[in-house]
Amino acid sequence: GIYKTELLQEGINIMWFANRNDKGIIYHKYFNPIPTEVIALILTAIECCIDEWAEGLKQDIKFTLATYGSVYKGHLASLQRFQQHTAPYKLLEKLCDNLHDMARYVSLQSYKP
Repeated sequence: GIYKTELLQEGINIMWFANRNDKGIIYHKYFNPIPTEVIALILTAIECCIDEWAEGLKQDIKFTLATYGSVYKGHLASLQRFQQHTAPYKLLEKLCDNLHDMARYVSLQSYKP
């Protein structure tokens, strides 16, 4: 599907669920389910990475509100439209739940007693 990419999961895992003491675990109530805003942020970061390699060589591009604020808003609006058009199937809700469940699973698997 349109939002079914491993990059979303990897970004969430690395940023908020790297281990059992990471923010996604500690602040569980804010990440269960993964907020649509977080998905939009990860999509925006992915787009920034693509832009950095647009010419074939990596160029540093600052990931700032001034540079990527409108891109973030575009991704957020697309996610909201997706939710509206697929509401009977609850696809976005299922995606947010699944992203959370997988991230939590991965973070807890990193624990080595």
